[in-house]
Amino acid sequence: MDSLTELLEEFLNSVAITGGVRVLIAAALGVVLGWERQRSNKDAGLRTYAMVAAGSALFTVVSIEGFSGADTSRVAAQIVTGIGFLGAGLIFRQGYSVQGLTTAAGLWSVAAVGMAVGTGLWGLGIIAAIIMLFVLKVSDQFSTQLRAQALHGARWSVRLTVTDPATIEDIRTIVEGLAPTASKPLPDIGHWLVGQKKGLPTLTLILNDEQLNQLVPVFESHDGITKIRIEETD
Repeated sequence: MDSLTELLEEFLNSVAITGGVRVLIAAALGVVLGWERQRSNKDAGLRTYAMVAAGSALFTVVSIEGFSGADTSRVAAQIVTGIGFLGAGLIFRQGYSVQGLTTAAGLWSVAAVGMAVGTGLWGLGIIAAIIMLFVLKVSDQFSTQLRAQALHGARWSVRLTVTDPATIEDIRTIVEGLAPTASKPLPDIGHWLVGQKKGLPTLTLILNDEQLNQLVPVFESHDGITKIRIEETD
């Protein structure tokens, strides 16, 4: 009976339990942060954040407990490098803007949360996760206000089909000169979105009545624009 009690105590105090609890806490924090990102329709959501946090915590626990006498900081350094490569895959350029920076930074940060929990500093990890969640929430609200301000009174979607990509830069110069507010890149809502239609480059802008009346005659006289499509936005 005593031996059974000793085995139970040994198991409860083993790395399997203590390390497992740390990984579980890290995964839970990743779920919270990932849930917020998923609600914002980001590519990296709940599962990605949870796996990155849990994996970082597990690597950290293994580096501490599994390689006694070795330099455990090497594993931590490799986690940072590995997450950097993962985040780089989420960053891409669309037209004149770069997307995915916040998502990549979020994964990099949630990996740090997982590492903190993995070392046993779970209190620090929780506080850091709360700070990150606050920053993401505030930034979303701030971005929404900026978009609303930039698109005040805008209700026309104008898609231009052009002959070559160089024409888009020329159009951008024209728009910046005649209607500067219409040239602000907000690709998530199509305010200034470069794309392709039937093999030809396209440019979509969201304009208000004044900008529409001002720019459409210029577009119609531009030799590099082959087609103009105007639709009323919702």
